Amino acid sequence: MYFPSVRAAVSQFETLVRASRLYYELGETQERIAGLLGVTRPQVSRLLKQARAEGIVEIRIVDRTAEASPAADDLRRRFDLRAVHLARTLAGPDDLTRRSIGRLAAQVLRSEVRDGSLVGIADGASVSATADALADAASPVDATIVPLCGGYWFGGPSREPFRRIADAFGATAQGLLAPGLVDDAATKSALYAHAGIRIVLELWERLDIALFGIGGRSWTPVSLGAEAVRELDARGAVGEVLIAPFDVDGRFMGGELRDRVIAFDARELPRVPLTIGVAGGPAKVAPILGALRAKVVNTLVTDVATAEAVVAAADAA
Repeated sequence: MYFPSVRAAVSQFETLVRASRLYYELGETQERIAGLLGVTRPQVSRLLKQARAEGIVEIRIVDRTAEASPAADDLRRRFDLRAVHLARTLAGPDDLTRRSIGRLAAQVLRSEVRDGSLVGIADGASVSATADALADAASPVDATIVPLCGGYWFGGPSREPFRRIADAFGATAQGLLAPGLVDDAATKSALYAHAGIRIVLELWERLDIALFGIGGRSWTPVSLGAEAVRELDARGAVGEVLIAPFDVDGRFMGGELRDRVIAFDARELPRVPLTIGVAGGPAKVAPILGALRAKVVNTLVTDVATAEAVVAAADAA
């Protein structure tokens, strides 16, 4: 009995395997492979890409650059951290190193989330890179994923990082329909009285894991208001976590601003069992140092060059 659809599927698989062996094991050029398979060179490129996507080809890069740096142990001991994970610093645009850090952060998160976990996820570029790098779980994880702050995600076609992470784990996502910043304390109080938001507030009280970026001085009069920006600049703010600014010594500031922020209170992060701070790049050295001194991070994910710069900055203080 002939089953053409089955045979076609097998033939496609065999073609993927053959193209992969010719390219990766025998070192043939894509042009040579095209001639052997009777296809065009662009088709060979697509076959190789498909083979990687389907797991036929697995690429393992052995890079001991991060392992050779003493910065991880130095930071871990100096700031009494649970762990420091270092990605390789990649030359080129900032997004290359950010994606490298994101892949490492995804591995850390994957190893920590289990059935029953209650996980808070912030937004931002580094957390989004983590969500992008998180492959779907082999089987669903009975966890709950909740955002750590209000706001509206403007990350292109992708959904919010917390929803993408929930999707990857097959977990439950609990949304927060609120802005990240309101005009005054009265508006915040009114929102916090809303039943839908109270659900999230109650979940925040029981977090097992918090994953967040460590932001730099990205605030503007438009985003925070002119008065708040003047205060932060005057007091030497260098960075923020969950819209909570701090100086390089880890002192939080901006009391009036705090009354307007719809977010998990960063000052409460030390009570969360696992707090994963994700950031990298020269502009994040002072913010990371401030966050470590504020004790809001117990697990740091960054790159080698940034970690070494943070150690140097701490030594110079």
